[in-house]
Amino acid sequence: MYDAHVLGLVLSGGGARGAYEAGVLRYVFDVLGPALGREVTPRIICGTSIGALTGAWIGALGRVGAVNLATMWQQMEVDHVYRLRMRDLLAWRDPFLFRRTPVGEGQALFDPTPLYERVKDHLPWALLHERIDSRELRAMVVATTDVMTGRCIQFTDGPILPFERPNTKLLPTRIQAVHCLASAAIPLVFPAVAIGGRYYVDGSLRQNTPLLPAIMLGAERVLVVGVKRGTNQDAPRAANAAPTPFFLAGKALDALLLDDIEDDIREVQSVNKLLKWGQTAFPDFMERLAREHRPYRMVETGYVRPSEDLGRIAAACFEQNRSHLPFATRTFLSMIHNREADDNSDLLSYLYFHKSFTGELEALGFEDAQRQEEVLAGLV
Repeated sequence: MYDAHVLGLVLSGGGARGAYEAGVLRYVFDVLGPALGREVTPRIICGTSIGALTGAWIGALGRVGAVNLATMWQQMEVDHVYRLRMRDLLAWRDPFLFRRTPVGEGQALFDPTPLYERVKDHLPWALLHERIDSRELRAMVVATTDVMTGRCIQFTDGPILPFERPNTKLLPTRIQAVHCLASAAIPLVFPAVAIGGRYYVDGSLRQNTPLLPAIMLGAERVLVVGVKRGTNQDAPRAANAAPTPFFLAGKALDALLLDDIEDDIREVQSVNKLLKWGQTAFPDFMERLAREHRPYRMVETGYVRPSEDLGRIAAACFEQNRSHLPFATRTFLSMIHNREADDNSDLLSYLYFHKSFTGELEALGFEDAQRQEEVLAGLV
């Protein structure tokens, strides 16, 4: 039933931090793969938020998609993603405006129409569907959150296994732009997106790094790319600095959008150790386990995450390059920057879609992946 060569690719959400993922993938697909003499071909791709959009590019174009993504992030401008006009700021009696877009509506800080148009018109959806239909790509999974129920709905294109938990459901569908845009609709930042008469927002609220679906769909090896530095490495905020609303908003996004994937990976590794012990102790251990309980298998994982604090990078890049932004956007992001500590500019790091920042993140992702060359070479 399972193919030991099935590679899964799992991509986290995180707004502008997604540039880091592009750098990792550029190294894996465009440098490591050719150096090993083979194409890197993930058969299962699971993504949330910006990770869903990245996954769709990789699913459709593979190595070419990875190179294209890197170029896009290196050339990124804020108006490629969202609009904010001065009259919007002047009209703010409440913190958020009611936005109506072609795919949804709701209270939101920004008008994401440029992102919607870019995703709909430029991503090669027909090629993605062709690869899924030919089974070259076994499945594409896009995680969203149902607004009414709060349940994680994982839209899945391709044959799926029965999988349902109290707060998670795999829903078979033909993945389109609207599903990826719903996955990327960070609440109160972008409007909710309507699909089939229901409203959906960012899947990160429930599952930012969808590792389990990749395993359930048959991946034997999984490359996980995260966009948050390890919590034990984060620099503490000065004890005498009272938290501002923008600081708290950034930490809230950290809590909501960046789940602790390390726990999931440790759980997979624990199961692997148990299975290895069982096979050593009992020759028929795996067969009896499958017959008397359910089939288990070992899953190899590789995890690449930032070696540096992305909030600090965002603060430094913004300080040096804010003059290049449109006036209204510069005004609003300056409000955020001025109220966040330089070592905790988390909210800014999600919203600062500018090449001065995203280009640096893309390069950092490439370098971090290169440092893990030996691990990644054994995985892909």
